[in-house]
Amino acid sequence: MQNNFLLLLVCCLLMGCGPKETDLEAAKKAWSQVQLNCESLSDDEDLPRYAVYAMLQENKVKLAEVSACDTILPEAYADKGIPSTAITAVGGFWAGYEEYIYAIIEEEQLRLFIGGIGEEGDHDKPQYTPLANYDHDRFKLLRPLHPADLAGYYMHQGADTSYVLFLGLKGPNLVSKLFATADPMPAQKVLQRALPEFAASPDLDFNCNLNGLDFLSGLGNGHIYWQPDSASVTFHQFMGRDETVVFELMTY
Repeated sequence: MQNNFLLLLVCCLLMGCGPKETDLEAAKKAWSQVQLNCESLSDDEDLPRYAVYAMLQENKVKLAEVSACDTILPEAYADKGIPSTAITAVGGFWAGYEEYIYAIIEEEQLRLFIGGIGEEGDHDKPQYTPLANYDHDRFKLLRPLHPADLAGYYMHQGADTSYVLFLGLKGPNLVSKLFATADPMPAQKVLQRALPEFAASPDLDFNCNLNGLDFLSGLGNGHIYWQPDSASVTFHQFMGRDETVVFELMTY
């Protein structure tokens, strides 16, 4: 009888000393419940628009607006360039452009990505960029959702000619204006006051896809790289020339 009691006690101790769930394992288990939801913004069948929201526990954030939004099944991930380990994905194809958003746990984080590709794209699958992550029990967006987030002065210092690019709002849309000088560029803290002495273009259209941050403008086309505390406007084609010209956001 005593032996049976000792055996039972040993079993209980062994069970109590079994592996415990770490904080990271518990977090990953919670992150795996993330959802991507589509909410219609337009009743116009010829111009559909959906808001994509990420939801986890009590947290909800608007990630982007897209023209097609359906749940993407795991068996279709590979064809759309989505990692097989993604938790969930949404998106679709509309008017020659396909766009997708997915959530994944990687690098010990819950991360969300967005990617798109047009019929005339250089790649055979969408190319994805970070959209948001989940940090300290809340979603943190890594890109702007409103044109006003991109407004400001951007500077490029060249060997012969230096430029200042201004992005501003005209109604709900962005417009651009380019200032140029062959003289040495003044310090940033006094540069805006010096702009009236620069050669200046008229206001030009600046059409930016706020999801992918690619843009088409009267000056050329390219991509904006944006973070909450920094940004750069990278032209891949500038003033009719196929060259890369990078403008950095002025912080003064």
